[in-house]
Amino acid sequence: MKPETLMKIEFEISQIDSLLDENAALLKLVHDKKPDMIEAAALGLFLHSFYNGVENIMKFAVKEECGKLPSGVKWHKELLDACFEKHGGQKAMFSEKLKMALDDYLSFRHFIRNTYSFKIRWERMEHLVLGIGTNWRDIKAEIGNFIRQPIGKDTDSAKAAFRLAELGARGGFPVGVDCTVP
Repeated sequence: MKPETLMKIEFEISQIDSLLDENAALLKLVHDKKPDMIEAAALGLFLHSFYNGVENIMKFAVKEECGKLPSGVKWHKELLDACFEKHGGQKAMFSEKLKMALDDYLSFRHFIRNTYSFKIRWERMEHLVLGIGTNWRDIKAEIGNFIRQPIGKDTDSAKAAFRLAELGARGGFPVGVDCTVP
């Protein structure tokens, strides 16, 4: 994996870590009580942001591994499915253990983009919100395992991959590196 791609992934991981940190009070609140409509709307946006960050990581990896991204009406689902497949001798980015959770986050992302805030129900997102810490830990671990695969003779890539692991995915994003999603 190219060093620039690894740095983009590192940046997205740090953004998702920050998202969880910044919403810790809200997450704690809903462990103790059912959220009201305003809190539920905030949690909907939170889950949307979370999945968008994970999807950005998938875009970087799939684009590098396959040379292109899925297109068409169902590209979000095709992208997710591609991350459970082997490409060019590489193992899959995610194990089947994460399939249901990531499918649920994607489904909720679609729902939240196409609904009114007053239609958001806690019952629909409770398992996603309450499981986000464990799910993110597992997702992040599998991303780390994926990028630590044998990556050829490119020592800069190897250094970037190990830097990501050493920093626990919380390092800063280098100035001057384009972090836009393809």
